Amino acid sequence: MNRLKLASIELRGRGVGGEVHGQLSVLAALANDLAGEFALKPLLERILRNAVLLLGCESGSICTIDELRQVYRKEVDLDVGCRSGEVFSLDEGVTGAVIRADGAVTFSRYSAVPGGHIHPDDVRFSRAVVGVPIRLGSVVIGTCIVFGHDEESTFDDEDTRLLELFAIHAAVAIANSRLLVTRVPLPDAALTAREREVSLLVETGWPDKRIAFELGISAKTVEKHVGTILRKTGARNRTELASWAASVLVARG
Repeated sequence: MNRLKLASIELRGRGVGGEVHGQLSVLAALANDLAGEFALKPLLERILRNAVLLLGCESGSICTIDELRQVYRKEVDLDVGCRSGEVFSLDEGVTGAVIRADGAVTFSRYSAVPGGHIHPDDVRFSRAVVGVPIRLGSVVIGTCIVFGHDEESTFDDEDTRLLELFAIHAAVAIANSRLLVTRVPLPDAALTAREREVSLLVETGWPDKRIAFELGISAKTVEKHVGTILRKTGARNRTELASWAASVLVARG
């Protein structure tokens, strides 16, 4: 059995409890990575590697979207032709399919993907593929894509939901990186690493209880952080904070 598949089984466990524990352990580690870290490519690579590992796969990619130019950029890839940094039309490939569906898509064979970029000689051409949107609020800012391990592999709803969890972390990483260069810091009002983390999850539209669960803190602590964030940023409420962040990302693409 493939080494990655074995690792996936070990992480997911044989029962529901083991599966949840393994997934949460990986996701918690990713959350710690995001706190105070703004180098985008290393974070996205870490997120993608963990995603393909837990899905028992080996290859995939994460792309960011420039809606104004109607293109997307492949930020990182694992074993998909080393095409990181290349730019494609937004109506092509799995990313194009995700945009048209405004949600997750699966194909039993990559050969069925409209405007796909993988050559028929590539082994992934005859494998299943799943793609999910990376969202910040209602704005799709990227996609996360994973290929099946072999020609017999398929993706089900559980796999899609798991990949969507990693897409949330990718959204935080992308937002972290972009907001670092777009937000004008206020004198003596810099957010702490934890406040930045809470702020970015607030900007995705998450309620306090979900943020608390994700970060392993109490909802009351989240509420206190939110109050401090609003005071430091000058935002009047959570909605204004989220709307401002989304408009910045759309403007920058």
